[in-house]
Order: sequence, then structure tokens, then C-alpha cells
Amino acid sequence: MNDTSRDLTAIEGPVLLCRARTRLCAFPLAHVEETMRPLPLLVLAGSPPFVLGMSRIRGTAVPVLDLGALLGGEKPAATSRLLTVKAGERRVALAVEEVHGLRHIPAGTMRELPPLLEGASDGAAAAVGALDGELLLVLRAARLVPEAVWTAVAVPGPP
Repeated sequence: MNDTSRDLTAIEGPVLLCRARTRLCAFPLAHVEETMRPLPLLVLAGSPPFVLGMSRIRGTAVPVLDLGALLGGEKPAATSRLLTVKAGERRVALAVEEVHGLRHIPAGTMRELPPLLEGASDGAAAAVGALDGELLLVLRAARLVPEAVWTAVAVPGPP
């Protein structure tokens, strides 16, 4: 069984739906920690455009990324919510325009990404499908943040 097949099995349960610009995105609930209003940011000079900065969340410095810019390189928009997700052993906050809540993805509605799209997303997208007539992109939280960004936002100790 390849990684994508495992991901398709994992998303048949509840997912948290959110909107990043015009994209409807989903995260398997097992990867989601919480949603919250935007918090004050410490802007990091020289970071990629999708890195908004660092924020203190529950006593820990957490990188805050603009999910829409990360997925499509679009200019940052007004953020209404932060979505904190587990990215492997790390934690990241994603700035999104809307959080739509929990849904169950019906079995068989999602498809593996075509090889061309799999490569274009650097493995961040697990599957694609449709929900309520709209394109739905299921994301792998652990692969959203390139390793170079983790290195750039590394904090040696509590800020």
C-alpha cells in the first residue's frame, strides 16, 4: 500500500473543512489541534511570502503560515482564523479565511492525485475530490511546511 492509499483510507473519517482563498481544503481531524482568532505576530525578516511570522500559542512559539499563499502563491488575504495542526512532531498555525467545521467525507468520493499534481504540491496534497459541487483538496499536515522553512523559523528556546 502506498502513502496515498493510506491517506485515502484516513480521510474517510471526519475532516475539518476550511477555506484558503478560493480553495476548499480539508485536514483529517487527527491532525487538527484547535482553531482560534488571529494572534499577534512577530514578523521574521527574509522569510518566504507565505510565512506570516511567529506567534505564541499556549506558551510556545509557533510558525504562522498563510495557507492560501502556501498553496498558490497568492498575495496574503485578511485572515479570520488560525488553525493549528500537527506537522509530524511539530506544530504549525495556518491562517485561513474561514473554518467550515467538521464533515465526514463519503467513501469513494476522493481520488488520488494525478502524478503531475502530486509533484507540484510537494506531497502536501493527499487527495482531491468534490464536496457539495466544489473542488476539495485534502492536505497532509506533516508535508505542508518545507524543511527550509522549519530551519528558518527555528527558535532555540522560549522567546
